[in-house]
Parts: sequence; structure tokens; C-alpha cells
Amino acid sequence: MKIRTKLILSMSVLLVFVMLFLLGVTHVQFYIFRDFAYLENKEHFEALKKEFEEYYRNHGDSWEGVGSAGFENSGSFAEIALSADGEILYQQGKQSVDELLKDGYKLTLNVDDQRVGRLYVMNDRQYKTYEFKTMWYEMLPNIGISSLLFTCIAALLTIILLSWRLTSPIRKMITGIESIKAGGDAAVFPEQRKDEFGAIAKALREMNDSLAEAERTRKQLMSDVAHELKTPLMIIQGELELAHETGTPLSAAKQASLLDEVLRLSRLVHEVLDLSRLESGMTELHPRTENLVALVEDVTSKTLFMTEDKQIQLSMHAEEEFIPVSVEKSRILQALYNILTNAIYYTSPGGQIRLHVETVRLPNQQEPYARIRVEDNGAGISEEDLPHIFDRFYRADHSRARPSGGSGLGLAIARQNILAHRGWIEVESVVGEGSVFTVYLPI
Repeated sequence: MKIRTKLILSMSVLLVFVMLFLLGVTHVQFYIFRDFAYLENKEHFEALKKEFEEYYRNHGDSWEGVGSAGFENSGSFAEIALSADGEILYQQGKQSVDELLKDGYKLTLNVDDQRVGRLYVMNDRQYKTYEFKTMWYEMLPNIGISSLLFTCIAALLTIILLSWRLTSPIRKMITGIESIKAGGDAAVFPEQRKDEFGAIAKALREMNDSLAEAERTRKQLMSDVAHELKTPLMIIQGELELAHETGTPLSAAKQASLLDEVLRLSRLVHEVLDLSRLESGMTELHPRTENLVALVEDVTSKTLFMTEDKQIQLSMHAEEEFIPVSVEKSRILQALYNILTNAIYYTSPGGQIRLHVETVRLPNQQEPYARIRVEDNGAGISEEDLPHIFDRFYRADHSRARPSGGSGLGLAIARQNILAHRGWIEVESVVGEGSVFTVYLPI
């Protein structure tokens, strides 16, 4: 059902409800005024009641002849009816008995604690209120029909204009969504509005931007993976084609070179899959309590041959001998290894790399954290590159050769491993002075 139709139906229901409400208010208001009039002239009502009760008592507990009797206090009332044993024995006024029994004020007559009849009365004020109610009831259908007709016409015109204005941003959003479905990038949403439509339009635009960014990331990932696979595949293909065309067997050196390229391809594929699982949250961790100091020492020993080849001075300092952390050992070792080897790659021969392991208390954190700092005095990272160093396949030094530069996935994998352990990683760097990578892990 369209919004315009819903608005018309809603307005019609509202009008009917208003008419019924007015009818109910008028009905209730009559009884309120009737009872209020009794409270204002209670002594007259009680005097009339007492006079009828005395008549019954004076006539031998009987209403005989009451229909033609005169009552002194009856002059204060426009309508009076006496009902006893289901019969009307006395009536004063021009109102029908049925209407008086329904709308008159009821007085119960008691003699010697026994009910002998009921009076239904209306004084002048009550009768005027009754006349107004009757007149209103008679006029209400005509007023209702006229009002309903006029209101429906006015409401119909208002609804048409209002629904057109209300549905205008919806139509624009539908057009924008259709543009997105068709693959267009220039989807326009009415974000300038200050109402709920503006908020929805903003959310749609942000969703569209996120989808576009995800699509760009996907295309960039495919391009990066293809680029990384291209070089080793070309080397393998070239060597095999040359051996096939010349008919000469591959030497041991050539076979070793081809094996290196195959291992490189295998490592790249495994790293891409590993990173994808980490980013999607599909990697299930099996943490155990480990000594972080021992883990850092293990990583340091594994990279010692790399620092010796470049004559880099590698040192480690731990404030405590045992810092317990709940981690999956292989994942944290992989993260620390990637961070440390990255520092080695960017540190010139003869440089220094220092590792610090300590326990710290951070602001807004109730529990202590373990902190690992990896400081180097290498080339440093520029401000333009710094926000992207944890992106997949990103290299701060774009001119570095692939064999020494790695796959460009190391830091991305390191960050995802640390995030999976409820920690985080920070980096500070100054070009020409070096970089500091800081890892925080919960104790």
C-alpha cells in the first residue's frame, strides 16, 4: 500500500474518531452537569423527596391518588416522574417517560428503611442541559456529514501535497539505490534534509561509500596478488621453457633457484590465506599462559643471523624475568617476528635495534598491560606512508627489491594477530632517525 493511500485512510479514521469523541464528550458532559446541578440545589431535591415519602406514609403506606396530588416543592422542577412497582404513578412536565427515566436524576424513596419507589427529576438547569444535548444530537449528524465532507476534501488536497513532499526524498533515495544497483558511482541522496530522511540518506551514502571502498580494496587485492605471483611464475616459466627448447637438463643451481621461487609462491599464498582468515575472524585461538620475556628472547635468537649479516647491534632489555600473558604462542611469535624483521630490513648496516619488555599501567585501564617496544635507528617512515604501513601489500620504500622487501603482508598479519589477542600496536617514526613499534597485550 502506498504512503498516500495510508495517509488518506489514516485521516479518515482520525475524522471518525474525532466525531465519536465529540459525541462521547457531549454525552458524558450532560451527566456531569446534571449531577453538578443536584449538588448546587441539593436541599430542593431532598425536600421534594421528603414530601413524596410523607405522602406515602400519610396515605397508609400507599401511593393511592398520588397522580392527582399537588406537591409544594414540585415548582422548582421542570420534570418529575414517580415510578413504583414498575409503573409510572406520577408525572409532571412534557418530556417523555422513557427519556426522563434514562436522563433524569434518580432519587430513591424510603419509608421505614424500605424502598417504596423512585423519583426521576430535572430542575430547570438540568432540563436546559438536556435540551442542549438533544439539540446537539439532532444537529450532530448534519454537522458531521458537512464537516466530514469539507474535511475530506481539504484533507485530500493536503494529503496529496504532503505525501508528494514526503515521498520526494524517498523517490530520490530509490533513484540513488537504483544507480548503485546499476553500478553507478554518482548516486545522489538528499543528505541536506534535517529530518529522518536526511539521516537515512546519510546512512545510505555511507553504506555506498563503504561498499565502494570494499570493492576498491578487493580490486586492489586482486591486482597486488597477481603482481606478486607474476614475477616468480615468469621466472619458473622462463627457466622451464629454456630447458625444454634446448633439451639441456636443469643444473643443480637452477633447480635450487626454481625451488626458491616455488617456496616463495607457497609462502605468499599461505600468508594471503592467513591474513584473510584473521581479518574475517575465522581463526580460532587456543591461548595458554606464556612467559612474554621468553617469547621475545626466542624471536631475538631466530633473527640473530639476519642482524649479524648486516652487522646490526641487537639488544633486549626486560624489567622482569616473568611476564605472564594468555596467548597462542605461534601467533604471537609470528607477529613479533614480522615486526622485528621489518625493523631489520629498514635498519642500515651498522645500526642498532633495541627491544624493551615491561609491565605498564595505562590510563582508563583497570588491569596492567605488557608492553613490547621495538626501536631502530633506520630510515624511518614518512608521514604520508605512516597511516598505511599496516595495509596489505603496502611498502613504504617502493623501490626496494622484492626478495629483500618481502610480500608486504608481514605488518598486516602482525597487527591482526595482536588484535585477535585483545591487544593493539602503535608506531612512531621520524624520517632519517628511525621508528618505534609498540605492542600492548593484556596481562
